[in-house]
Amino acid sequence: MPTAFPQEKPKKKPVRGYLATPLSRDEQRHVDRMYREHGGLVNHMGRKFCRKYPALLKEDIYSCINIAFIKTCRAWNPEKGTFSTIFAIFCEGEIRHFIRDHNWSVRAPSSVRSLGLRAQYMLRGGATFEAVCAELKTESEDLKLALFSVQSLDHETQDFKWHLCPRPTPWDVLEASEEN
Repeated sequence: MPTAFPQEKPKKKPVRGYLATPLSRDEQRHVDRMYREHGGLVNHMGRKFCRKYPALLKEDIYSCINIAFIKTCRAWNPEKGTFSTIFAIFCEGEIRHFIRDHNWSVRAPSSVRSLGLRAQYMLRGGATFEAVCAELKTESEDLKLALFSVQSLDHETQDFKWHLCPRPTPWDVLEASEEN
């Protein structure tokens, strides 16, 4: 016996979690227009990063660059900088995030990371680079590598000159000590 009223289908719940926020129609049009304007820049970045990271697959690099392009389109403000500068920073960050997340063999040993974290803590506390070397009983080259292994990969701190934090990062302290 057919029912008098058709039953409504239950609405699907929006997907949450690890998936990216889908683009709205306006964002899709904006990204399409930006891609037409900056398609050559995307190819240039792809060739550049394929040379810089020869161990990665070309498809992975271009996927990271496409993700960075969408993030740049969402974040770019023409009054704060050029599109290509910000795009390059986002590309580098996405590729480094991919390396960190998918290539376990690139990760530094735990002893090196531990040394780097202890050195960061001491440098933030005001210790000089020489004092940190003496306290941790390590050579300056080993300490530089340890600090590099725990350096942040955020877009805001990696090669981004508009860093808003008033305190110098441990990497800034290290570079300042080398200049003296």
